[in-house]
Amino acid sequence: MLVSSLLAAVLPTIFLVWLIWWADRYEREPTRLLIAAFAWGALPAILLALIAELAVGFPFDGGGLGDALVQTALIAPVVEEVVKGAALLGLIRFSRAEIDGVLDGVVYGALVGAGFAMTENFLYFMSSGDTGVWLLTVILRSFVFGLNHIFFTSIFGAAVGYAVALRSKSAARGVMLLGLLLTMGAHAFHNFAVTLTDAFPPLFLVTLLMNWGGALVMALIALASLQRERNGIRAYLDSPQAAPLSPEDRRRLLAILPPPQRFIPNFPWLPPARQRDNRLYQYVAELALRRQRLSGGDEAERQRLSREIAGLQEKIEAIAIARAKEEDEIHHAA
Repeated sequence: MLVSSLLAAVLPTIFLVWLIWWADRYEREPTRLLIAAFAWGALPAILLALIAELAVGFPFDGGGLGDALVQTALIAPVVEEVVKGAALLGLIRFSRAEIDGVLDGVVYGALVGAGFAMTENFLYFMSSGDTGVWLLTVILRSFVFGLNHIFFTSIFGAAVGYAVALRSKSAARGVMLLGLLLTMGAHAFHNFAVTLTDAFPPLFLVTLLMNWGGALVMALIALASLQRERNGIRAYLDSPQAAPLSPEDRRRLLAILPPPQRFIPNFPWLPPARQRDNRLYQYVAELALRRQRLSGGDEAERQRLSREIAGLQEKIEAIAIARAKEEDEIHHAA
């Protein structure tokens, strides 16, 4: 049961994490922060949530339907979304420059949710009892409702990503608070409906539609954000400041689907030329997004962005010059 439960929890999560990472195709986030977001959801967040839910829910441990609703539809959504959301607030505090917009917030929120769901599912699988119940639990939690925590926390992530671009700090706080309340509300409705499904079976279909429909909405928001990033890259490439890049580089940078070399992270054991190309595409995307953000923020923020843009421009030009030099050497050698 231990090995089966572990595999049932981990294998779907691996696929979902890879899908989330792959979807962020233009300006990918630092691997260390992606791992940190996932790890926060998988370990500290769920431990803190369990402790808090046990402490706060102790008075409602009578076993009746009312107590169950308080625990599942009130306490759990508030506690779990607060501890998961703490990771996103930590990113704003310590790695503010890495959140460029809504898509980045969705990615980090989804990864926190994926880590939380993986550990929570494992705990449920281990406590499900006989094989029939275990199999039903796996089907429901890994597949039917497998996107729940990803969907919930990505709502707050989207709000955080939108808020960081606002000039007014009070407006940014208001957007993040609204995002957190929507996150809690979606989570609470799901738990409420599931708790009452035995008494009102149609509620199962309602919550299923809400969760998958909500996940679809977040996917559409991510696609819209990707298109905005693509437009920013095109604007940079068409600008007089753009570094001299080949038509093939331009095609790869603007491709709706990433080129094959972008399907896996930029591991250190990849060929040097491939690592260099990946760095080039990353730098161009980062520069383009910082150009888009120049119109917002205060003067200090604009100065910081301008410095980062200048640094990225130098890196892009250095790679372009090095590649051109190598091509000339190969041509002369031939």
